[in-house]
Amino acid sequence: MAFGLWFLARSCKYLPWPENHRLRDCRRRLIIRAAVPGQKAKDPGPHQLLLIYFLVQMPNVISLLPPLLITLLACTDGVLLTGFIFVRASLKTRLCFGAVIGLVGLSWIGFLCALLVGLNWLSIGVTTAIFGAGAFFLRRFAPSPIRPALKFSLLIYYGLWVIFFGWLFARVIVIEADGLHTAPANNYGDLPFHFSVVTSFADGDNFPPHSPIFHSLKFTYPFLIDFLTAFLHRAGADWAAAFFIPNIILILALVGLLELLTEQLTQSKVAARIAPILFFFSGGLGFVYCLRDFQNTNIGWWDFLLHLPQSYTKNDALNLEWGNMLTTLIVPQRSLLFGIPVFAMIVILWWEALRETALDKSPRRPFAPSPRRVFLFVAGILAGLMPLLHAHGFFSVMIVSAVMALVFFSWDWLAFFIPAGVLSLPQAWWLSGTGTRSSLFKFHFGWAAGDSSIFKFYVLNFGLVLFVLLLALIFAVRRTRRFYWPFVLCFIIPNVVLLAPWPWDNIKVLVYWYLVSCALVAGFIAKFWTRRLFPLSLALLLLPILSGSLDVLRGLSPTENLLLFGTTELKVAELIKQRIPPHALMLSAPIHNSVLALSGRQMLMGYPGHLWSHGVKFEERERDVKTIYLGGIEAEKLLKKYAIDFVVVGPVEYSELNADEGFFAARFSAVIDEDGYRVYKISAVQ
Repeated sequence: MAFGLWFLARSCKYLPWPENHRLRDCRRRLIIRAAVPGQKAKDPGPHQLLLIYFLVQMPNVISLLPPLLITLLACTDGVLLTGFIFVRASLKTRLCFGAVIGLVGLSWIGFLCALLVGLNWLSIGVTTAIFGAGAFFLRRFAPSPIRPALKFSLLIYYGLWVIFFGWLFARVIVIEADGLHTAPANNYGDLPFHFSVVTSFADGDNFPPHSPIFHSLKFTYPFLIDFLTAFLHRAGADWAAAFFIPNIILILALVGLLELLTEQLTQSKVAARIAPILFFFSGGLGFVYCLRDFQNTNIGWWDFLLHLPQSYTKNDALNLEWGNMLTTLIVPQRSLLFGIPVFAMIVILWWEALRETALDKSPRRPFAPSPRRVFLFVAGILAGLMPLLHAHGFFSVMIVSAVMALVFFSWDWLAFFIPAGVLSLPQAWWLSGTGTRSSLFKFHFGWAAGDSSIFKFYVLNFGLVLFVLLLALIFAVRRTRRFYWPFVLCFIIPNVVLLAPWPWDNIKVLVYWYLVSCALVAGFIAKFWTRRLFPLSLALLLLPILSGSLDVLRGLSPTENLLLFGTTELKVAELIKQRIPPHALMLSAPIHNSVLALSGRQMLMGYPGHLWSHGVKFEERERDVKTIYLGGIEAEKLLKKYAIDFVVVGPVEYSELNADEGFFAARFSAVIDEDGYRVYKISAVQ
């Protein structure tokens, strides 16, 4: 299914926006071949184009089979494992839990194997063998059979989500005639960083991990989603497919998990359908600015919507900071693709454990097995695996669980905290090596409100959601209300202390409060729908998602189809991979889309914006980089100080750093000379 979505989204000529350049090439070839002297050549039909395109892509199709089979094997293991968790579960529950568990397991097991022997065919083969053996034994001993129960209406519902997300994520990486494009626009800043991480694993042998954008710094970013992409790429997927496969599987699993969570909390199937819409199309009252912008134009509504002039959920000039869940958070900040589904699974397991506690009042021995202890134990394992999946998600789980254990006190909570602690401690030790500790947990009131009124800021950014949430809590049943209160910490704490060097990054905890809140808001809206108050329920649904829908539409439009790396940069990056050793230390201009981001080679210093948001003190090194490019005696000293192996001198180095190429050309030999880029060898790599 993942390949079918990828192929359809990237090859269909009837999508309303830019056509893939390979289809244009196919058309050109067919026109030339069909031309008869003295007659006008006919434009080939779509069936001919797709046939030729498929034949051209056949090598890519064949190379895509191994990563797809490995992914399918991992997800199969995950689905089979759910038989040990749930005695009776629907097919949707098994698939959603199983897909996430399978990809989490593939990331962790693949990473541990690569940590020992590197990311190569040996580690990929061992990982595949482990999952193959797991599928064999689990198929024989899994205690709970899968209950197939999918209605036609559900297939239509999920089919619409598949089409939407397939379209959205197919635009993350698009290779056009002029280079590598990306969308939505927020990906323009974040994707090069993720490329740096992915290629450092896939092409730079970055084990154990160190920061690919700042030499000699331990890597404390939750990198497993990027490692999974690197794993699939080394297994045979091209870059577009390697990003697309985990993206589409995890996001579709999240749709189902959010439905399951909502149905648990509200006992409403209607609410379960509404909650994903509220969550993914989140946004505040920014649509009022959209109306103002339209009034100032002379074009029609349709043209205006296809070329929206600005974002209406994340816009500093308009004091809009909440953003949209997809275009601002999930797509560009990839670790949330693991963090949010795993968090949702943990919350579902908590609810199931507490429901079992309420139903079963019989006394048990302290360590006797019981369904609620199984649920808590599995939740503890998932929580323990979270730090390198999403560190802020792990923080959110632990603060909520501490209060949850007090509100619903039972010694059974040890079944959660023991595995969570044991598994997370080694990761916590690794992550503790960051230099940002001094800036964390300082008092900072109001999240990203700045000097504006807190009340006005939250009304503008969250709009109707806060008001409806308060009403939902008032009318919710007592048990649901008690279960919800611990999650309010995920709203309070980001509003009073810094949880990241950049205050806006506190949103990475706020998002978990919003996840659970959407379930209650959806339940409240569903009450009006079931009572046939359709106009009121539609108004309560549409107003919170209108701004987010505008930003999602903008993210799917040509407005946010941005060139990230040109063909020259792609070519130079490939030459670097071929001619420069994996462990070489390289210097280039510290820009966000440096050619080194595609090469997998260690940068002396990457983009200052990325380093600043991670709390890295880079000012001295930035001055040294500028000094090196100016040449002279000081440059020679600094080249020796940092033991730099290769220096890139290209268009950006000339324009922004005034690079003295004569200094480098007179002393060092160029190992790459391509379209304005020269890479000079400074010293022999050890």
